[in-house]
Amino acid sequence: MQVVSINEPELTFIELFRIALSAETLAARLAAIRLVKHEVIAARLQTLARNPGPSWTRDPSNEDLVDWVALTAAERDEAIYELSRVFRVYEEQNERRLNVAEHAGKLLYLSILDGKREGVQTPAGILYQVTAAGKAHGIRGAKDKDVVRKSWGTYRGIVHLGMAMDLCEDRKAPLEAVLTLAEKIRRLLSETCPKGTQQPYVPCEEQISFVYRSNIYGPRFQNRGLPYGLGD
Repeated sequence: MQVVSINEPELTFIELFRIALSAETLAARLAAIRLVKHEVIAARLQTLARNPGPSWTRDPSNEDLVDWVALTAAERDEAIYELSRVFRVYEEQNERRLNVAEHAGKLLYLSILDGKREGVQTPAGILYQVTAAGKAHGIRGAKDKDVVRKSWGTYRGIVHLGMAMDLCEDRKAPLEAVLTLAEKIRRLLSETCPKGTQQPYVPCEEQISFVYRSNIYGPRFQNRGLPYGLGD
């Protein structure tokens, strides 16, 4: 299992992290997450640049910050360019598949909470239910059982984040609740088995765990809200 920390400024960009997870492999997802972290830093720098009053670049206490910004400028520019490619692939190809996988995850989550613990690929199981709903409502990407099965297999390790975002929006829960709920869902999917089996719904090694962590700033960056590095 991979663990990714999310700090205060990054939490406001949580939808971008979900898009980053639409990449099809774990390595590609982690790379895309790093791109999003660069995007957050760029946005924070723009905010500082628009801030009226004395320039933060002339403040002697920000000497390390100015040096770090300069040293990472080229990497940040490249990251922003690469992130646009991730967004394009998401919109053209992966959005529907991720949505389908998250819907399957929601059905699993409800099945666990209800004590049913239904199977995934059984004749009347979760993937069958997703396919049936897709056919009934004409949902693209959810009408073919093989496509639904592949979507679930590709994204089952990361669906908990999008599920938590949707549930928190429905409940009008604060943004800070997303990561707590996402971790609850992740644990439930990795620790619960369908009835009559000994394999969990989602193997832990396929998952990315998102944790809230506000202490990844260096001392000179706490007031500015910028990370000394990119964290996890």
